[in-house]
Amino acid sequence: MDRNRAREHFKNLDLSYSSLKEEDINKLTAILSEELLSYLEYGGEHAQQMNMKVSKARKKDVKVLKSGLQYARIQIDGSYFKRREGITFSQTGFIGFGGEFSDVNVEPILKAFCKWCNLIAN
Repeated sequence: MDRNRAREHFKNLDLSYSSLKEEDINKLTAILSEELLSYLEYGGEHAQQMNMKVSKARKKDVKVLKSGLQYARIQIDGSYFKRREGITFSQTGFIGFGGEFSDVNVEPILKAFCKWCNLIAN
């Protein structure tokens, strides 16, 4: 899975910002936390050195109106960084995944996102 395929997966399941609620973003955050814990446990020495976990959510990180999601930002802390992009639903409709992370380190993020898409599409 790569970043573009994850975006396509979202679209192929007929998901859209207008269908998303705050509780959906909360579910995504929980799934991402689980995937990062799994990555830490099974991802080898590199994953252990990164020690990634979801940053504490702030009120300004998610905005949902009656018309649906406006934007959401889920950030990640690690052993040597704070609040890097994990998953971002921008106001333009673009979904970003771990912009500063390598392809290896973005894998648990993409895995969590696709699991979440499958869950909320049903």
